[in-house]
Amino acid sequence: MRILLLSTADTDLLAARASGADYRLANPARVAADEVPALLDGVDLVVVRLLGGRQAWPDGLAAVLATGVPTVVLGGEALPDAELMAISTVPSGVVTQALAYLVEGGPDNLAQLARFLSDTVLLTGEGFAPPAPTPAYGVHGEHPTDPQRPTVGIVFYRAHALAGNTGFVDVLAEAVRAAGGNPLPIFCGSLRGLTTGAGPLGLFARCDALLVTVLAAGGAVAADASGGGDEDAWDVGALAALD
Repeated sequence: MRILLLSTADTDLLAARASGADYRLANPARVAADEVPALLDGVDLVVVRLLGGRQAWPDGLAAVLATGVPTVVLGGEALPDAELMAISTVPSGVVTQALAYLVEGGPDNLAQLARFLSDTVLLTGEGFAPPAPTPAYGVHGEHPTDPQRPTVGIVFYRAHALAGNTGFVDVLAEAVRAAGGNPLPIFCGSLRGLTTGAGPLGLFARCDALLVTVLAAGGAVAADASGGGDEDAWDVGALAALD
């Protein structure tokens, strides 16, 4: 069975490539609607994951659904996107479980996702394991600390850590060390909802400065984000309290 995985998260594609499963991979942001038929040639099932919802790839998504190939449609966030899930052409329970594999992420979960979809949609009987929990946050690598040096936290997406796409983090860490600091690479899913000293905030508190590469740190408008006026905003007070 061959699965076409179309995801706007390149980390999904990296994890799928490393999984050993028979995926065909593409990022919808780089695929025009008229290229869809060629991508679907020989494909048994399609998984589409769109950050930004249906409007992120309307013509391409319509082209996929028009082929009649069984299709799982998901949002790019950890929480379900009801609109996208509703236009999937496989049972809702299958769609919900597929999202769980992708949210946990990493090559092992992507391998099991392929087996899960093969069994539940195409009834192949391969057998599969449930989604395996992966850390929500943590420290990447081992970095000795010199108490005479400042500690610089390098905050990056958890998905990069799970997919093994950490070369840029390692380069930043070496640059911090060369400049006289202690690098502390910290991965997490988001900076939203940080209101206590628990979770990644506890790691941030060990730092004298933070270098943040997480793009979804704020809402669509910076002023709304700082004021908490946007539903996608984060509370800068949680970070300000770290001084």
